[in-house]
Amino acid sequence: MAAPADAAAIADFLSRHIATSMFLLGNLEAHGVGDTPHPHGTRFLLRLTDGDITGVFGWTNGGYAMPQWPAMTPPEAQECVAAMRGVHLRGITGPPDQVALMLGVLPVAPVDWATNRDDPLMVRALDDLPAATAHLRPAEAPDRALLEGWFAAYLRETGTSGAAALRLAATARAQAAIGSDTIRLLIHEGRPVAMGALNARAGDAVQIGGVYVAPEHRGKGLAGQLVISHLAELKAKGIRRAILFAASSAAERAYARIGFRRIGFFRVALLARPVSLGAAA
Repeated sequence: MAAPADAAAIADFLSRHIATSMFLLGNLEAHGVGDTPHPHGTRFLLRLTDGDITGVFGWTNGGYAMPQWPAMTPPEAQECVAAMRGVHLRGITGPPDQVALMLGVLPVAPVDWATNRDDPLMVRALDDLPAATAHLRPAEAPDRALLEGWFAAYLRETGTSGAAALRLAATARAQAAIGSDTIRLLIHEGRPVAMGALNARAGDAVQIGGVYVAPEHRGKGLAGQLVISHLAELKAKGIRRAILFAASSAAERAYARIGFRRIGFFRVALLARPVSLGAAA
């Protein structure tokens, strides 16, 4: 198990696999190593080879597991699952081959997964951004009811929440969005018509997520305008690259139109309801 003194070495290893390590690296930078009270507080299991880190597996207080363990073997997948004894697992994200190995050893039936798919993994450098044209602002208290509906629709459309938990999840996300520096609303004719967010931030990279356009405003290129304008704002603050995983082929095409390129895939496996992994050791 990793200790706080391992933080720099973990960050160095994850930075070399940053496209599929944004959640791990962002949690590490924000909360350090160990069991913090925050839902994103993360514990880390390490694989050492001749004293160097060659694999990292993390799981959060909120119940999300994230492998970055190249050339993982079935026994290593079992070791990672065993390390999570006592965890109420909600989902696993990461490189598809590694997540697949872990799914094979988890005590979870295939039918229990609300979402289990490989999404296109895309990247974009920010040195050649086109001119930003969208009017963006943070979410404010009067936006809460609108955001609850948008988040519910987003979770439903992307399959990232089970039906039973959808309304609660949407309410929690809307509440957290108010005043958040990671959320931006696109304003058209004085009203919000779309939203975008950051899933993670680590080093000089961000991971884009939560892009949603109200149905009556789709097909106008607003999602691309929103993302480019948000990235321009982030570039001015030192961000140099953006990473995302597209939730559909249509989303992939939209991101390609604004300069993102696919470099692989990212597995997203989310349970319909949390599963207890047994008694803590």
